[in-house]
Amino acid sequence: MSCGTCTLCCKTMKVHELDKPAHVWCAHCDVAKGCAIYETRPESCRIYDCLWLQTQRLSRPMAAELRPDRCRVVIGTANGGEDVILYLDPDRPDAWKRPAMQDFLRELHGRGIRVFLSSNDVLRPLAN
Repeated sequence: MSCGTCTLCCKTMKVHELDKPAHVWCAHCDVAKGCAIYETRPESCRIYDCLWLQTQRLSRPMAAELRPDRCRVVIGTANGGEDVILYLDPDRPDAWKRPAMQDFLRELHGRGIRVFLSSNDVLRPLAN
């Protein structure tokens, strides 16, 4: 499974090897197409798979509408998958409040998974 036309992590995520801050498009990103340096991209980019992409290999994948470029939220994990982090697009800071995302968050909370919002380089817990 690949990212297809989704490139939102290229905006929301930091890339230390490139001195790329969060919330700006990577200089190597061709938006909605992919990475111009894909073959030589940094290690942090090589190893990163958002939660949506990870679940596409499972028997019960996340819904297509939760793909980052569709829901405008990159969903990541921390602490060995025990916590979920919603990396918010600063152009759509309330995207996590949409119905499909709220359904997903209720499921996570029901399973006892902690959820955090990452916005403007600030990480804050999302109350149950």
